[in-house]
Amino acid sequence: MKIALAFSGGGVRATVFHLGVLARLARQDLLGNVKIVSSVSGGSLAAGLVFASAGYRWPDSSEYLHDVVPRVLSLLTTKNLQWSYALKSLLLPWRLASGRAALLGDAIESQWGIRGSLADLPESPEWIINATCYQTGKNWRFQRHLMGDYQTKYITDPDFSLSHALAASAAVPGLIGPLVIRSRRYRWSEYRDDRWRSIEPKYRRLHLWDGGVYDNLGVESLFKPGEGLREGTDFLIVSDASRPLSSDSRQSRWSPEYLRATLRLVDVATDQVRSLRTRMLINHFKQNPGSGAYLRLGRATKKTYARNNIDGKPSLTDEEVKRVALIETTLRRLTHSEFSLLFRHGYEVADATLSTYGSEVIKRVPRRRVLFNAA
Repeated sequence: MKIALAFSGGGVRATVFHLGVLARLARQDLLGNVKIVSSVSGGSLAAGLVFASAGYRWPDSSEYLHDVVPRVLSLLTTKNLQWSYALKSLLLPWRLASGRAALLGDAIESQWGIRGSLADLPESPEWIINATCYQTGKNWRFQRHLMGDYQTKYITDPDFSLSHALAASAAVPGLIGPLVIRSRRYRWSEYRDDRWRSIEPKYRRLHLWDGGVYDNLGVESLFKPGEGLREGTDFLIVSDASRPLSSDSRQSRWSPEYLRATLRLVDVATDQVRSLRTRMLINHFKQNPGSGAYLRLGRATKKTYARNNIDGKPSLTDEEVKRVALIETTLRRLTHSEFSLLFRHGYEVADATLSTYGSEVIKRVPRRRVLFNAA
């Protein structure tokens, strides 16, 4: 089985939910089957923490459960990325020339220890970090050997900070601000006539925002309607930890009305795009059983376990599920309780969904208690 993973945005709420999903795969020793990861915002932070905690490579299942998860638990419950970013914004105003997201990248490096460049990433699994380019309105991708979009064209073998790529992917409009790329600092190319050819950049500056503005599921590079899954993969897992859209989203008397309105409109547009992509994915999975699964934050799993006679039982109550699903989209420090509940929720949603709709390989869960240190 060749697995493709898509990790959605959603701040540290999404980060921990995705970590729980990975624990379900690790329980079955399937992390080595992951061939490509495509991530957005909080999903990019999750993948970045996994790679960095394993020495900038993809861990095997045992290493993930016993080494990576405890390291990430310690970071997310002791380091406050949001406060570090805010403090750097006040103390290092000259850094704003590179956009506010550059300060977030600095905080990711200093607080979480994610250093190095895109070139330090392994060849396998391939990792695509998604952002949104303001100038083109397209999906901008950071990869080991390439970054750009099909309208701006590309920078090959980019010497680019990994932490700043993660920050661009998580640059939520209205809360963080863009990452600014000065085009003249890089050599641009387009692939034409079977080879890369040098070109002049089309823009003096590029502003990169949260990848969720374009595609909050991160699936565009992994799935095409009418074509199916990306070549080289045969099972797609979409982990969606976006917060449910509510009628009172972001209501706060401490925020200016125009800011609340702007963020609300971004939420509405993002939710509509996500819903359309979700429907296409689910229809494909229904028409092609065993080709993938859609995992949704907030899904109560108790009835699924009982109805399908799945080994074991969920430990979270329906009320706990509702509570963790409504954790705000933030980069703040989590409490141990929040981490544990989110991690367990990600694991249980993955377990219930994959055991019900997964391929025959994934359904065969070993009858033993999962061993991990976070929950």
